[in-house]
Amino acid sequence: MATFRVYKESGNFVTVHKDFIHDSNISWKAKGILLYLLSRPDDWQIYETELVKHSVDGLSGLKSGIKELEKIGYIQRNRKRDAKGRLKEYEYAVYEQPNHIRFSNVGNSYIGKTYVGESHPTNNNSTNNDLTNNKDTNNVTDETIKIFQLVSKELETIQSPLKVQQLENEIESFKEDKLEIVELAINYCKEKNKGINYLIKILENWNKEGITTKDQAERKIRPKQTTNSILDELESELGDD
Repeated sequence: MATFRVYKESGNFVTVHKDFIHDSNISWKAKGILLYLLSRPDDWQIYETELVKHSVDGLSGLKSGIKELEKIGYIQRNRKRDAKGRLKEYEYAVYEQPNHIRFSNVGNSYIGKTYVGESHPTNNNSTNNDLTNNKDTNNVTDETIKIFQLVSKELETIQSPLKVQQLENEIESFKEDKLEIVELAINYCKEKNKGINYLIKILENWNKEGITTKDQAERKIRPKQTTNSILDELESELGDD
């Protein structure tokens, strides 16, 4: 049996959560990519075409490793919006733990993120991916965790990393009244006896329709009553007397 002896240098260290190193659900290639991304300094930016120069895997190998990390939940893709609420390029967040672990327990907090922005396609249909390391992102942490706790309490605990990622993507797309909007959708799902898939679809549709406030969301699920429906209610009430 072969023996591996480890020789470590003093200094020039990087501190990361070690769980992903022992995660048997991802390949050694994916672990290497994740470690490299997490080792970068704050506000670090680089394109995929530049990142590929730091290994012998090639661009396809890099992309497949990133896709693997995204599937498990170490990398999360979000769609950005401009000031007018229009959809723009994708932004990627890199975590030390997969998202289904981050949201599995009450009180969990986010691990520091590395943001990976995807630029608009150029005229030759090629796409540059810009990686930015920015760990100062806790301004949305508490609210997002509260929402996941509410989902677990009122609907169901999400076991699928993909569903966690899909839901988080839709939640983060709301810039105002985030908690109130999702709470309305959760209550609507309960009324209809629907689960997490229905909730994700509601939020996805609202994002596509440009719903940004609680009032707009309320109007979607509580349409203005027609005159006939009001009269029907009055007749029903009078008939009970």
